[in-house]
Amino acid sequence: MSKGKRFSPNIFAEKNFFHSFYTYFKNNLVPIILVVSLAAAIIVSMFYSYFPMNLKIKEGDIASQDIVANRTVSYVDVAKTEMLREKMAESVSPIYLLDKSKESEALKNIDNFFNSIKSILSNNKSVIEKRKEIAALLSGNAKLADSVLSESVGNIEELQKTLKGIMYKLMILGIRSDKISQSIDAGIEEINKTKFKKDEKALMIYVLQHTIQPNMIYDKDATEKAIEQAKKTVSPVTITITKGETIVKKGDKITAEQIKILKSLGIIRTKEDWKVIISIIAFVIIFLLLSFLAIKKSVAVHSGNTIKKTTEFVIIVIVVYLLSMFLETISPYLVPIPLLTMLVFTFFDFSTALTITVAFSFLLSLSLDLKSPLIFGIVVSSIVVLFLMKKTSGMLTLIYSGIMGGFTFSLLTLFMGLSFKLPIKQIGLNMLYGFTNFFGVSIIAIGMIFIMDHTFNEITILRLLELGNTSNPLLRELLLKAPGTYQHSMAVANLASAAAEEIGANALLARVGAYYHDIGKMMHPYFFTENQQAIPNIHNELSPNLSKTVIINHVKDGVRLAKKYRLPQEIIDFIATHHGTTVVSYFYYKSKEEGKAADENDFRYPGPLPFSKETGIVMLADAVEASTHSIPTSDYSKFKEIVNSIVKNRVEDGQLDETNLTLKDLRDIKDSFIRTLISLYHTREKYPEENEDRNK
Repeated sequence: MSKGKRFSPNIFAEKNFFHSFYTYFKNNLVPIILVVSLAAAIIVSMFYSYFPMNLKIKEGDIASQDIVANRTVSYVDVAKTEMLREKMAESVSPIYLLDKSKESEALKNIDNFFNSIKSILSNNKSVIEKRKEIAALLSGNAKLADSVLSESVGNIEELQKTLKGIMYKLMILGIRSDKISQSIDAGIEEINKTKFKKDEKALMIYVLQHTIQPNMIYDKDATEKAIEQAKKTVSPVTITITKGETIVKKGDKITAEQIKILKSLGIIRTKEDWKVIISIIAFVIIFLLLSFLAIKKSVAVHSGNTIKKTTEFVIIVIVVYLLSMFLETISPYLVPIPLLTMLVFTFFDFSTALTITVAFSFLLSLSLDLKSPLIFGIVVSSIVVLFLMKKTSGMLTLIYSGIMGGFTFSLLTLFMGLSFKLPIKQIGLNMLYGFTNFFGVSIIAIGMIFIMDHTFNEITILRLLELGNTSNPLLRELLLKAPGTYQHSMAVANLASAAAEEIGANALLARVGAYYHDIGKMMHPYFFTENQQAIPNIHNELSPNLSKTVIINHVKDGVRLAKKYRLPQEIIDFIATHHGTTVVSYFYYKSKEEGKAADENDFRYPGPLPFSKETGIVMLADAVEASTHSIPTSDYSKFKEIVNSIVKNRVEDGQLDETNLTLKDLRDIKDSFIRTLISLYHTREKYPEENEDRNK
């Protein structure tokens, strides 16, 4: 946006959003179609995994076939859960609050009763009047009134004191309104234990029955709250149906319980099924979105290979998904997620493989109903495989990482089995399946990588090892037609691979790229100095301009030859860029010496410039190796001077601008070149004559 231009609040107008979207869609039509097709295939597969059939049956119907669970499923039995909660509610005791005022009131009533009797016994009235008043206190019980008349005031006080003690004990224990009869019985039992006479005990019982009152008051709100809390402690009753379990047998009458199970399995469709469908679509979209973001950031993907890389991704996912569906029927411990990890790492990179492995694992957990601990174990073990593959390269790395991943998964399986208290036999079988999974997919991965890297002309580790074999037909042809160039290429490869390893670049790629960088020279081998050992220099008879043309054309010839032999594009890049846009200086200056008008640009290679660390290293190694042939002995200072000069010239000429090589990288590369040159061109001590004769 220009400095004086005002910001537009309409982002769509400002960025031309719809046009950009249309352009992106148009330019990536094939990858988009591939990904949409993959999404549709996975969604359909998952849909039929969840909803294998749509039976129109209801409770009371007779089953026309055996119905087997298509997956392990758990559901909550609402009726059984509610029944257990009601039982728990019934076990809750009512909550009562203690009313201390009732205790004082009951004791006061005892005192009032006995004080009235004592008052009657102490007055001067006649026996008949006293008897009448006492009988009135005792609700007309004449017999009991007669026994009271015979009591002394002192004895009545003893009865009063004893009954108050009994009442106090009862009140301390608590008297509920619905348990008052039990409290009275307890009081009578205590009275009968006393030493008083029968009539005296009868009087105490009468007073107890007429003065006792509950002091435990029912708390309705607290009780209802306690009942609700008790209900909450009851966990929902979960019914688990195992995959392969027969739900209904042919000829059985369908029950309500079976209908519940069939609905939970998706065999009978319900209005709630749309939630599952939305979940399936969401999981697939999330998986593909994460994969898209990871692949887009991958260093292996660029505008020129989008279709190829998308196709590789789709093939890998489809193969692993289909294998997972098949192997899961044998054991979930055989789900080949590590195969996806190995293949994505091989054809993309570490971070892409890590992201897609995790995302795909969660997708499979939904699709195949895999348990979380199992998925966790597979993912962790697959990450172990990923780090091992990152650390080393080679065909045996796949086998080694598969074995170590298998050991890791077996160990995690052991721990999981012990924690879930599985039978030892089952744990051992799961461990065997787990190890077989990782080791087996490493073998499958080698086969798939070999097929895919040849089909898509990819530059995988296996392909690099194949191309790096010096018995490769193209390298053997180079050896036969241009032996000097072949030896030069081998020396450049040693320089480049050592330097690449020094700065953490791909040493194997740099080595193989160096092997092939000059294959174009075998089209006209004797035009190049290294192949002119036994013949005169042809260029002595040619004009500088013609010589320049032949020399420059070895790049185009090499690219054309590489395409004919279907070398991967990454190797072709080394051929096309190893001279960048440098000047064929010898013939440029020769032309000027001959007095001809020479334009420097006419003597430059057409490019392109090297655009990776590896291609940049090979450019430098090529120039260094060619220049050091003029040094007669292993001279460290001379090597250092030449290396520094070449690197400086390439930097100043802008030849390394697109390689991302840092100043530190260049320092390390120069040091590596010097060490390698000394080892390649070291002088050998001459043996004494007598020793030479002795060894002949």
